[in-house]
Amino acid sequence: MRKLRILSAVLAMVMAITVSFVLTGCQGKSDAGRYDVYSMTENGETRTVDQLKELYEGMGLDFPDMYLQLNADGTGELVLGDDDSNKVEWKPGVIIANGEEAKYTIDGDKLSMEKDGKKLVFKKA
Repeated sequence: MRKLRILSAVLAMVMAITVSFVLTGCQGKSDAGRYDVYSMTENGETRTVDQLKELYEGMGLDFPDMYLQLNADGTGELVLGDDDSNKVEWKPGVIIANGEEAKYTIDGDKLSMEKDGKKLVFKKA
C-alpha cells in the first residue's frame, strides 16, 4: 500500500513537470519581434531586398530602413522608408495600421502580408 502511494506521488510529480514544460514552450512562441523587408510584389512583379538596394543605389540613394516591429504588448511600427513610418497594433494574424486591417501569415522566419494587390514579405531579424 505504501509503495502505491509513493508511486502515485512520483507519477503526479512527473506529470506536473511535463505539463509545465509544455505550457512554457507554448508561451515562448510569439510573432513579436523585428522583421526586415525581404521582398515586395506589386503589379505581378517581385523584387527582392537585394534588387531594391540595387535600384536605390542606381539612383544614387541610400537604401532606407524597411521593417516591421511587432512588440509583445500588441503595438508596433511599420517603416517603409525614411518618411513612411506607421504605428500599428497587432494580434496574431492581423496588423492594424491607420484603422485598416491586413492579415499576415508566418512560414518559418518569414512574415507575409497582402493588401490591395501588393505583397510584402519580411524576414525575422
